[in-house]
Amino acid sequence: MNAGARTAWAARLWGAAMRRAILALCAIATALTLASAFAVLVSCLLDPAYRVHYGDSFLFVVGYTALQAWILWSFLRDTPAVPWIAVARALAGWLFLALFVSIGQLWMRVSPARYVYQLFDWGPQARVGLYALVFLGRGAFDTLAAFALTRDWWGPLRVHRPLLGRLVTAIPVAAIVCFVWAFFEMVRIDSRTFSADAYEVAGLVLDGIDCATLREREGQTTTDLRQRGDRRYHVTIRWHCTGVQVEVRAEDGRLGVAQAPRLECCAAPLAS
Repeated sequence: MNAGARTAWAARLWGAAMRRAILALCAIATALTLASAFAVLVSCLLDPAYRVHYGDSFLFVVGYTALQAWILWSFLRDTPAVPWIAVARALAGWLFLALFVSIGQLWMRVSPARYVYQLFDWGPQARVGLYALVFLGRGAFDTLAAFALTRDWWGPLRVHRPLLGRLVTAIPVAAIVCFVWAFFEMVRIDSRTFSADAYEVAGLVLDGIDCATLREREGQTTTDLRQRGDRRYHVTIRWHCTGVQVEVRAEDGRLGVAQAPRLECCAAPLAS
């Protein structure tokens, strides 16, 4: 076997190993999504209040669960539909990231995959897990998977039309780089904007609000200064029974926010 043949053989071996690894990771991710969807489906069947709370459509949950089961089977069997599924997942991830600011939180609540998002949602003071799932998982990995699993589509193009092939394959590579950059940028912005200490103080202030004070200050916005050890925090409270919001700003300018409804404090008194 000459050097050229050995190189080609090694490239095919590496490509096959990469494809198997990508398929395995896609199958694991889909299995998690399917498990979440199945849990939602069972909850909808056994607890009508659960469906009302989340606003789930039973037919949508059934269809979503069936779709994830078919996708998992496709990845496990490496069916001809795999490249199309990978491209569809990548495009869906791009759309989700494009609309993340406006509808991201809403989708993570209503989606039957909500438990996967909750698994990575470590609270407002530690968003790195959620950022990793969104930008590195749904963005970078799904794009990489689509790129690797469609090799039979763009591989010949790079051989027969090298310039066009390089331009086409540059698009997913650039997208992956952008998603990774966006992840680190979001983590950096989050660390500069929010403070774990401020979040803790905001939670303590919220827990300390009693119903009498809330009824007295309903509709108002108050500010005061709180001391904790040798640190001072500027506290702003927006008093509403439908959602008391506490915003705490530390001395370094970083924020912490806590919010919760207190409907029990402003319920209409029973007639005597």
